[in-house]
Amino acid sequence: MRRADWQERFAAFAKERAEMPFAWGTNDCCTFAAGAVLAITGKDPMASFEPYDSPLAAARLVETGGGLSVLACSLLGPSVPPLMAAVGDVVLLTNEGRELLGVCNGPGALAPGKDGAVIVEMTAALAAWKI
Repeated sequence: MRRADWQERFAAFAKERAEMPFAWGTNDCCTFAAGAVLAITGKDPMASFEPYDSPLAAARLVETGGGLSVLACSLLGPSVPPLMAAVGDVVLLTNEGRELLGVCNGPGALAPGKDGAVIVEMTAALAAWKI
């Protein structure tokens, strides 16, 4: 499923998102994780979703999908324990009391932050999806 050059593509994705501010529908946790999957595999797991640009629309998307974990399972397949996550795998994290999606990058996971990508310790991971 991963492209032969996925490591270079993932590195380019991470560099592109490093200073990209958080934005609903373009750089929130769902679009961030989907963007990483697109870079790694060439397939956009959110391609069939209607665009959105507000916290309310994002909340509706997640609620309609059954929550972040169920939504991720519907798009990426069954989850695995976080200890099985490798670089490039999508992870469900808790950060500051909220659940969010990120992408494993070793001992930390990349996720969108207010002013660019942030690193959240993998100890905060609740689930992972192999990409």
